[in-house]
Order: sequence, then structure tokens, then C-alpha cells
Amino acid sequence: MIARALREAGLLLVLALLPAIISGALQLGWNDSAPLAPGEVRASTVREWGDKVQWVDARSRDKYEADHIEGAILLNEEEWNKLAPKFAEAWDPDLPVVVYCDGGSCELSHAVARRLREEFKIGEGSAKVYVLKGGITAWSKK
Repeated sequence: MIARALREAGLLLVLALLPAIISGALQLGWNDSAPLAPGEVRASTVREWGDKVQWVDARSRDKYEADHIEGAILLNEEEWNKLAPKFAEAWDPDLPVVVYCDGGSCELSHAVARRLREEFKIGEGSAKVYVLKGGITAWSKK
């Protein structure tokens, strides 16, 4: 009787944890074939583009200063008004802009990409704005 109750409790625990395990696997990029949200791009695609990319780091200044993708410009929501003019000076309208944050479905990068599309009108010409699926974590997995 006790053994059966323990088996049933164990099964319930596994079933309860299954969504969290699957979500965690997707957030960490274990499934590179996970569907892209609109405006997202995979690290493998960006690697094919070579150095023909304008990187934007949407994370905090502390995280940017600790580590960032080479050539990335810091542009986050917290310091938008201060950092946007620096982005405008460095921006090459002929290059695609790839915004990244820590990883997973980071809303920071989506928010910055949205503002770039709206305020800089990126996407209306030849250049586009993309969000790096999996963020800097995906890029670091060479």
C-alpha cells in the first residue's frame, strides 16, 4: 500500500515538473529547432552573415561591461535617452541590427528592437532589426 502511494506520488511529481523541464530546455537553447518568434534570428544564421552585422546589447551596463559581443553597442531601456544618440552615430543603415540580451525569451531585446523599429525606422529600408534567439548564451556556444 505504501509502495503504491509512493509510486503515484512520484509519478505526480514527474508530471508536475515536466512543463518546467521542457521550458528550461527551450530557454537554455537545448532545442535549436525551436520555432522563431517574429523578428528573431538564430546564432547560426548571424554567423553566416559574418561581420556584416550591427550588434546591440540590450542588457544592463554592468553586464555589458563584464562581457559583450565584440563590436556591440550598449542600448538598453533604462538608459535609452542617453545611449540612443551613441547608437545613431555608430549605426550603419546598410547592416542588419541584431539585438541580444542574456538568453531565453528575453523581453529586453524585444523591447529595444521594437523601439529601434519605431524611433529609427529601421526595417523600412534595406536594413532590418532582429532579436538573437537565445541571446549572448546562444552566441557563446560556438
